[in-house]
Amino acid sequence: MAGTSLMNTLKKRLTTVEQTREALGDVVITRSDEAWPALFNAERRRLLPILGKPGKYLQHFGSTAVPNLQAKPIIDMMAPIDSLPIDSQIYGRLADAGYIAVDAGFFKRVFFRRPANGVNPAFHLHLVVAPAWPLKNELLLRDWLIANPSVAKAYEDLKLKLARQFQNDMPRYTSGKTEFLRAVVDNARASAALPPETDWDE
Repeated sequence: MAGTSLMNTLKKRLTTVEQTREALGDVVITRSDEAWPALFNAERRRLLPILGKPGKYLQHFGSTAVPNLQAKPIIDMMAPIDSLPIDSQIYGRLADAGYIAVDAGFFKRVFFRRPANGVNPAFHLHLVVAPAWPLKNELLLRDWLIANPSVAKAYEDLKLKLARQFQNDMPRYTSGKTEFLRAVVDNARASAALPPETDWDE
């Protein structure tokens, strides 16, 4: 019985990983697009009545928020929330707005994806329990990359390498960036007189 239970658990986990990989799509790196910030601003205005208070703090982060940085054509957005779970009505409102809830293994956030429609890029929405907002690591990282073009270039080179290795595996592509990004985040935190991060469990 124990062996059967373990196998069922593993099957469920594998199914979740496969579904997540399919939902996230392939790894495609494109040239920086000057339109990305404007697309974020337009989407922020569209989401504000859906998200309410968190929408007022919605920020553009990730590579598409860094000028001249090649990136996956995905507009990453993040807003702080007080606690989890979020109101179930928000799931419905976001679904009506084209957003799909994706289980990507997060513990302190909920994650939604709006797929690309052929004209606009995809949008990722992270609603995060973040007591230290706006000193959130992703926001510090964004600002550090903007302020340090040589670091941004090293990051771009790493992404292009990983994209060649894991074109059809977004989770492995993402995990391949972890060591580099954690080091850069700690540099960004030091520049803001913050201690190194000790809790990477998101």
